Amino acid sequence: MSPKSPARIGSPPPNTSFGCVLEVELSTGEVRRWHVPVETLRRYIGGRGLGARLLLDILPAHTAPLSPANVLMFVTGPLTGSPFPGSGKYVVITRSPATGTFLDSYSSGLLAAQMRFAGFDLLILKGKAPRPSYLLVEDEHVEIRPADDLWGKDAFETEDILRERHGHDIGIAVIGPAGENLVKFAAIGSDYFRHAGRGGGGAVMGSKNLKAIVVSGSGSIPVAYPYRVLMLQRRLLERLPNLPKAQTYIRYGTTSTFPITNSSGMLPTRNFQQGTCPEAVNRLDAEGIKKITIGNAGCYTCIVPCSRLVEVEHNSQKLRLEGPEYETLSMLGPNVGITDPSFVVAANLACDKLGLDTISAGAVLGFVMECVERGLVDQPDAAGLRFGAQEAALKALEDIAFRRGFGDLMAEGVRALAAHIGRGSERFAMHVKGLELPGYDPRAAFGAGLTYAVAPRGACHRRAWPPREVLDGLDPYTIEGKAGYIKRLFDERIIMHSLLVCDYAGSGMQLTIEEYAEFLEAITGQQYSAEELWEAADRIETTIRLFNVREGFTREDDTLPARILEEPLPDGPAKGRLFGRAGLEAMKDEYYRLRGWDERGVPLPETLRRYHITWQEGEL
Repeated sequence: MSPKSPARIGSPPPNTSFGCVLEVELSTGEVRRWHVPVETLRRYIGGRGLGARLLLDILPAHTAPLSPANVLMFVTGPLTGSPFPGSGKYVVITRSPATGTFLDSYSSGLLAAQMRFAGFDLLILKGKAPRPSYLLVEDEHVEIRPADDLWGKDAFETEDILRERHGHDIGIAVIGPAGENLVKFAAIGSDYFRHAGRGGGGAVMGSKNLKAIVVSGSGSIPVAYPYRVLMLQRRLLERLPNLPKAQTYIRYGTTSTFPITNSSGMLPTRNFQQGTCPEAVNRLDAEGIKKITIGNAGCYTCIVPCSRLVEVEHNSQKLRLEGPEYETLSMLGPNVGITDPSFVVAANLACDKLGLDTISAGAVLGFVMECVERGLVDQPDAAGLRFGAQEAALKALEDIAFRRGFGDLMAEGVRALAAHIGRGSERFAMHVKGLELPGYDPRAAFGAGLTYAVAPRGACHRRAWPPREVLDGLDPYTIEGKAGYIKRLFDERIIMHSLLVCDYAGSGMQLTIEEYAEFLEAITGQQYSAEELWEAADRIETTIRLFNVREGFTREDDTLPARILEEPLPDGPAKGRLFGRAGLEAMKDEYYRLRGWDERGVPLPETLRRYHITWQEGEL
């Protein structure tokens, strides 16, 4: 079955519903199947929400992220694999080795659908395999196989071998050398070009001696009302040609974001020292990438195919890639002082093969480049890392993945680098809670500053897309009303990421929460009102907050780099503007109040009662 194959749906068999868990103890090979209680499913839906509840329940407090005791979950949602647009997604849930916080990291590909075809909706991995291994699931058959021959190979080579061995239509998740070497921002790859990138899920997988997961199922996805689902799908298909945003996504993909951030002064340039990069126009923006585009592609069942297929020549070598996405363009482009699209494609491809998150990789390179240019780093193997240094940057990516020389320290991320280098470098170490900032400078949209600060996994663009306040016509340079606005955006994404569907496709299709509820009922047979979904969003975010509070995170961790709070941008429309520490604290006060948390950011007892969140008394 190819990614463009239709979804397999069928009438639900008796006593079968979403919520089947496959739990594997890697140290012993023990396999257990169980169902999530119906009440928990009702309250937490799936995806991010269900993963958050289970992580809080299953993981003992203060478990070291890279210890065998940490759990690694691959979670789908009740809409996963259905005909709903953008439903070919899964989320990796664990405790992050980069931050120590709750981690949710999203990817797509055939793995999500194949999990459900094989009869389970969540995969929970515990313990550590005694030797390099991979997990094979074929319907009811579950086996841990040796992977000594795969260990050390890059992610693409690993996929090639496993597809040759088990078939080309398998669902797959793999790590590259970065995951094996426990790089704190190691990614998990699927279908070569799709990645659960943020927060180091690949390192957790590597710490468990798990090189890959292979899933193949022969079943179908239970659907309560197939005819209703198809009629709803038909309605979306009929309106698709008349939706300008969706057509822009199909034409340009996420590269359409680049002109927005560059023109609004939000584009990270030279480690966030500037907010615009005029040299990137017609090179790394939507029109620039269009010049090297040879086609497009989409995720499983998606009717808004937004991926670019590009071809370039770099160092006399022809390279093809599905990508680069906006985040990669910004963080491995202007953020490191480079506007050559062939370099960005080469760096993107290197990260995909090595198993590195392109956002954090670009942030680490940018930080080191600034440190070198300021004379703060004197290691010989880092001396060539200056803004614009293409070959030095490519070499550094390999050094990071294999932890060679100074790359060993770079593999720990920006926060650890700054602690090691010191000498004032902490001021421009661009991270929140240890997770590096993505490709948007919050000084050009003040609500984005709140988003980064309070996002539970650290600096995150998936909670509330930073350019939204600009595109929605809000004044980007005020803190007034931003807490309520950001909370609403958070809640929208929580719903989408719990169902589990792509927020990008949903945005392009201009879907309403009422429409999500319609699809949910048609597929599961369970009635949900829009109000119930909004309430679930509050419950889920508060549950995630409880996890972080339990792990020792406080209001003081909801902060931003000194550069963002104290140094105004020198260029662009946001030149000279700051919301500062007082502005951030004011936004946090309002956000906590709207969430039903106290002034420390701790959920109030009445909030837990309102949302029926069970909690061990005294744990806070």
